[in-house]
Amino acid sequence: MLKTTPLHQWHLDNKAKMLGFSGYDMPIQYAGVMQEHATVREDVGLFDVAHMGLLLVDGEKSIEVLNQLITKDLNKLDDGRAVYTMFCNENGGILDDLIAYRASSSKVYLVLNAGNKDADLAHILSFDNQHQMRLTSLFDDVSILALQGPRSFALLNELGVIDLKANPEGPRPFDFISSEIRGISVQVAFTGYTGEKGCEIFVSNDQAEALWTLLLEAGQPHNIKPCGLAARDTLRLEMGYSLHGQDISPEISPIEAGLKWAVDFGKEAFLGKQALEAHVKQPPRKWIGLKNDSKQAPRTGMKIFDARDQEVGAITSGTYAPSLGHAIGMGLVNTDAVAPFCVEIRKNKIPFESTKRPFYKGQ
Repeated sequence: MLKTTPLHQWHLDNKAKMLGFSGYDMPIQYAGVMQEHATVREDVGLFDVAHMGLLLVDGEKSIEVLNQLITKDLNKLDDGRAVYTMFCNENGGILDDLIAYRASSSKVYLVLNAGNKDADLAHILSFDNQHQMRLTSLFDDVSILALQGPRSFALLNELGVIDLKANPEGPRPFDFISSEIRGISVQVAFTGYTGEKGCEIFVSNDQAEALWTLLLEAGQPHNIKPCGLAARDTLRLEMGYSLHGQDISPEISPIEAGLKWAVDFGKEAFLGKQALEAHVKQPPRKWIGLKNDSKQAPRTGMKIFDARDQEVGAITSGTYAPSLGHAIGMGLVNTDAVAPFCVEIRKNKIPFESTKRPFYKGQ
């Protein structure tokens, strides 16, 4: 049986196309992927991401212990700031990527991927020093709504969450605050998975639909629309953001995935550090970005051939990029692979040009 979010009935009532994702019955699209994608790039979109898992870690030793499990250093974060990080196994493979929000020196929130949240919790509980911190699962208590798009800050300003008169640029990416939206207590993280301005709002499940409806009504002057996970995927791919289970996994290290920047090697020790240091010296594989002027999108698992016509790897994620008007893809290939590359699509080897991320660099 698929699980549901507190907004499930709203999605059904509003004719969302639903599909199973990470064990949940989730809205994939409403008006259509292209329209919803454009809404987020041009105006503002609202996503139900309540399938994600929110975990509270607190206690005097919480940061010290968490630092032994994640790749970034929480000691370098100010209170009210967040960071993208990862859980790795001893071989350096990525068990999950997550965002850690430092509320105080003794309180950290973790947002975990929906398909991994139970395994992540078990991973932390299996750690020898986990008894030195308190873990509170908020998986079934708190919903996350993602408000994304260039007009999102104007809406938040009107709702009193931010003050654009005092700070015209708005909050910095990865700021994290407590607030209230017309009587509803929320926590607002200026994070997202689309590459646009915006935030992710944590709200109790019993207030989730009221807040969702409020945001859609208040956002009408800004052309707000509900958006599904299909547009979320094309948006994240245009930015080159990784998806766990495709671009990263327990068999793929941050070094191979081009995410070395998300690893703080200055920390004394953390799970997987030794393996990652070896990968820096001799990476098993390397990340590549690809683009093609056509609409022939590469798909996960398609074979990649290099300039020597040798099979050197495979596509991890690919799509037609609506903001760019052409196909893009990410892949993992052997470290000795030589550009230019071709992708085997329907038994034809289609040439692709190497490129860097983000594929889409904004207006």
